[in-house]
Order: sequence, then structure tokens, then C-alpha cells
Amino acid sequence: MTRGPGSVMRFVRILVLALFFAGVFAAPRAARAETGAVPRFVVSEATAEARVGRIRLRYDPALAEEARFLLEHAPGFWSVVERQLEGDLDDTLTIHLVDHAGAVASATGMPRWVAGVARPETGEIVVARHGPDGSRSDLAGLLRHEMAHVALYRAVDGHRVPRWLHEGVAESLEGKVSLARAETLAGAVFGPGVPELADLERAFSSDDPTEVSVAYAAARDFVAHLRGLDGSGAAFRQFLYELSEGYTVDAAAVRAFGRTLPELVRSWRTALPDRFVWYALAAGGGLPFAALLPLVAAAWWRRRRLLREAFARLEAEDRRVFGESAMAPSYVACAGS
Repeated sequence: MTRGPGSVMRFVRILVLALFFAGVFAAPRAARAETGAVPRFVVSEATAEARVGRIRLRYDPALAEEARFLLEHAPGFWSVVERQLEGDLDDTLTIHLVDHAGAVASATGMPRWVAGVARPETGEIVVARHGPDGSRSDLAGLLRHEMAHVALYRAVDGHRVPRWLHEGVAESLEGKVSLARAETLAGAVFGPGVPELADLERAFSSDDPTEVSVAYAAARDFVAHLRGLDGSGAAFRQFLYELSEGYTVDAAAVRAFGRTLPELVRSWRTALPDRFVWYALAAGGGLPFAALLPLVAAAWWRRRRLLREAFARLEAEDRRVFGESAMAPSYVACAGS
């Protein structure tokens, strides 16, 4: 079939827009998982060890540079995560750093496509430098994601919470904009529809990659909606406190937000079409590409500002942990236990 000039130009506009956003925001995305399938993680490759505070890092000796990065920034990552959830949580963690996602699978019993796993009950985390396809993982985002699983478990005092909350919190606290998640959710909004909250539990375990991706995108967006309802996140932290006291998700929502969970879901879903109208316009060719450039530029500058603020927080945390000299922690290589 021959494409007309209008179709070609529409395709070019969408392709250029997607590539621009991908260059600004995206990194190869490795799959995450909440918990492993074995009682204890046994990571034979991680034979070197280093510590900072209550954080223990075990790593493959060949990954010394990556280990140094994680150990220098892990306290700051944890500080940001716990501040968003409660403010002061037990920061005892054991992080295992391996080279490839296959080693994560061997150590945790999870599928070989998983590049990061957390066991919230024990505070153990395993992350891989390379994803299942061999691409470099975003170690910072991967570690923050798995830290969020542990932090949420501690924030609710170990009470069971739905997976949409676990994955939504972890996704929303990765500390970066995800165009892939936004595009996935937008496609569902203007396509087959966004699954109901109750259906997300099944969707997370689906064999259909698209269904799984939509579930993660919806969970991330709904949790971000809850966190932003009062502008400060205080209501969301109150929600977690109510869960830690043993209240059900529905009861905790009423106590913290003053609305039932179905009402909160309805308000979120009602706003989705307006929020993602750019997707329909771009995909349908109803908006000239030039008109999108200010939005792209604004998003780029906002991303730069967020990165500057994040680095400032990390530097402040380094000074708090290591002193004004911001000395890096010592590293000790030792035989694996």
C-alpha cells in the first residue's frame, strides 16, 4: 500500500518526537521484581564486600567501579525514599551487585528477565549491571526501585498490601520521568482501556508483555496521583500509617484521604483522557509537530532542574553521613561467606 504525503509526514512527526523524548529521558529498562522465590539469596559471584552505615554491599570484584558508585549514593537514595514514605525507617540493607540478570535469577529463583529483586522481609536486594538482553542497567533507578519495596514493607510494619501499591510506589520513587510508562498508559486510555484496580493483580503475572506493561504504568500513575492529592504527600504518608496500624486499604483510604478507594480511583480515571490528550493529537496528526516543541523543551528543562535538585540532595546526604570532608567510605575485599 502506498502512503500519501500526509501519512508519511505524520509518521515522521511521531517518530522524531518519540526519539527526542527517548534521548532526553530514557535508559534501557530492566525488569524489576518485588521478591525472590527462595528463602535466602545466595549470590556466589558477590565475593567482595564493603559497608557504609547499616548498608552492606556485596559485589562481584570485577564490578568495583559500579560498587563504589552504589555505595557512595545508596545512603542518599534511601534517605529520599524513606522521606517520601514515612521519614525515619530502619536503614539496614544488604545489597548484592552482580554482572548479569542471569545471576539474579540463579540467586533468587526469579525469571531470567529480571534484573533487580528485593526481599522486603529481610532487606535484601540483588541488582545486575546488565539486563537480560545485555544492555546496561540503570543501576541508580534499579536500586531505588528495589529500596522502595523494602521501605514500603517497613513503612506499613510488614502488613500485606496489594501489589499495585507495592509496584506503584517502587515505580514512582525511581526518581525519573518514564516516557515509556506514560506512552503505555496513554495507549491504554485511548485504546482498550485502563484495567480496573482489582484486575491489576492478575495483570502483573500475565504472560502478555503488553498487559504487564499497562499494569505497571497504571499502578505508577495511580500511586503518583495519591501522593500528589494534597501537594505535600502528607495524606499519602498518613495512608501508609493507617495501613501499618492494621487497617484495610479501603479503611485506610477513608481515614487518610477522606474518600473511599473507589472514589479515588474514579477521580484518577476521569482525569486520564485530558492528561494524555497530547497522545491522541500526536498519533492522529491533529497537532503540528512544531506546536509540540515548547512542551518538549519545557519537559527537558524540568528534567534538568530535577536532576540538579537530586544531586544537591545526594551531596547534602554525603556531607551528613561522611562529614564535611565528604570522605568516601573505605572498601574492603574479602572472601564470600
